[in-house]
Amino acid sequence: MKSLKLCLMTLYHPIVVTEHIKRHRGEKKNWLPVIVLLVLTLAVRILSIYGTHYPLASVSVRKANLLLECGKLFVPVLTWVLASYMMTTILDGETLLSETLLFSAYALTPYIVFTPILTLASRIMDGSQIGLFATLEVGVLAWVVLLMILALKEMNGYSVGKTVLMIFLSLFTMVMIWAMVVLLFTIASQFVGMIREMFYEVIYRID
Repeated sequence: MKSLKLCLMTLYHPIVVTEHIKRHRGEKKNWLPVIVLLVLTLAVRILSIYGTHYPLASVSVRKANLLLECGKLFVPVLTWVLASYMMTTILDGETLLSETLLFSAYALTPYIVFTPILTLASRIMDGSQIGLFATLEVGVLAWVVLLMILALKEMNGYSVGKTVLMIFLSLFTMVMIWAMVVLLFTIASQFVGMIREMFYEVIYRID
């Protein structure tokens, strides 16, 4: 019940939620809300893909890929959590990784609440209103982003200027993390390919 209340408070009084998380720093964290919110976010995304009126849909139902949609949802959020935490540990931050992850999950509440409403509203809209619909979708996502930025400021006690600096540093770190992952994946793929070719060559010589 407390977690549900915090989710709702994230919509209209997010600073209280950040203060609550800071006030309970050091206590054992309950990870169930994080898991539930992430699962609900994915469920809402799937509902949006299959429920949005076709002329307004940004993703074709026939071309929808569940794994790709998971990545589009969670990779940016989780990378932001890691990158912003890394930067705050360097620049006199106060927040813990667990606290950053917890509030980031709560920050998904606007998406969970309003995306189903937009999906239902799309059923009474037509293709001529795609601009309005897209604007509303972007507005919900912007709300989520602003909540995460607010948490970065409030939970670390940063000034506005330092918060802006941290945003740019965190975004740069996110890009570096993605680049490193792509590089490691490329190297691993080439290594596996080389091992496979060597294996086939050995088998060919034996035969």
